[in-house]
Amino acid sequence: MSQALPYLLIDDDFTLNYSLVALILYKLGLSTKKNAVLDFEKLQIFLYLTKNPSKINPILKLAGKDFSPINPQYTYTIESLSTNVDMLFDRSKLKVLLKELAARGMLICENQKSNSPLKYVLSESGKVYVESLIYPTVKDSKSDPQESSSKAASQCYFLSVAEVIDSLYTLQAQTTSKLNSYLNILFKRT
Repeated sequence: MSQALPYLLIDDDFTLNYSLVALILYKLGLSTKKNAVLDFEKLQIFLYLTKNPSKINPILKLAGKDFSPINPQYTYTIESLSTNVDMLFDRSKLKVLLKELAARGMLICENQKSNSPLKYVLSESGKVYVESLIYPTVKDSKSDPQESSSKAASQCYFLSVAEVIDSLYTLQAQTTSKLNSYLNILFKRT
């Protein structure tokens, strides 16, 4: 009798994806003029690129933007090099993540014009949540060393993800249709 161990696909981990969406909104949600810029489709594209950093520099090149030095440790993974585009077409997962952010009071929705898509930004509590992920905090010296180690590892991971998201900054002003056309060109090449 052999029992198979449960296989957990990390890509579907709710807490991880929730945190990634919050981090993308934190880093890219507002333009330099403090206007909300991320609609649902653009957020979905940036989430895809965050999870597949090997696609970022080819997209930057197609957009005529400068090369972004991304650590090869993030780009040369089997998952990152694959062309699995399912997450670009599965709207339900991102909808659930946005609903959860809104339910926890971490999301603000803005509609600047009546015919424009809804834009998403983090509320103050959302910003506090993201900052707790990426900025080290001073802990009591009596804290559990294992908990401290786990928190430090999480912060290192989210700092690394923040670096990847920062490389998307120059794409922030691109229209969703332009980003989609760049992705289509890239997928046809591979």
